[in-house]
Amino acid sequence: MTFQTLALVVAVGLLGPVLATPSRWRVPILAGELAAGIALGRTGAGALHPSDPTFTFLANIGFALVMFVAGSHLPVRDTRLRASLRLGVTRAVAVGVVATGLGVALAAAFGTSHGALYAVVLSSSSAALILPMLDSLGLSSPGPGGDAVLDLLPQIAIADAASIVALPLVIEPSRAARAAIGSVVVLAAAVIAFVVLDIAERRGLRRRVHELS
Repeated sequence: MTFQTLALVVAVGLLGPVLATPSRWRVPILAGELAAGIALGRTGAGALHPSDPTFTFLANIGFALVMFVAGSHLPVRDTRLRASLRLGVTRAVAVGVVATGLGVALAAAFGTSHGALYAVVLSSSSAALILPMLDSLGLSSPGPGGDAVLDLLPQIAIADAASIVALPLVIEPSRAARAAIGSVVVLAAAVIAFVVLDIAERRGLRRRVHELS
């Protein structure tokens, strides 16, 4: 990737916030970034090539940071969120059932064998997009509509977690066992990390390390 291309990527990254500056427009920041990507990518001018290894590396870092920020938006300790968990599970399951039917119907209509893949894509709810959009529009903070958004968060989290686990299984069924083991290992590592960090927080270790740093 040349310096000119990198400068172009940075400029494009600023377009989203610029379009979202007028609050009366109610335009999410991601909308401007997506529009710029379409205009300069394969569909538009072709100035940005997704196959560029440096571009792909930067995109992976950006996606990881977006997912990290999305996770930080979830008020896990909020008692109202726990009360909405049953509703979120019900909604996620209902959407999954409908998506399964639609996936099978689409596969039959177009003569493909990708019904399971269609079902996973249709049932997913990209937290990486939805949560930053809600935050940029001021909908994730307490106020009018706050309870409705809070009821939506468990559904988003459950649908995303299920889709992340299911996607490798439906893309390559021959490697389903290996993908399933990998998912279990990742989930176990996440639980262990949570327990360790929780213990460190309770004993004040995190605070002492923070002050030292």
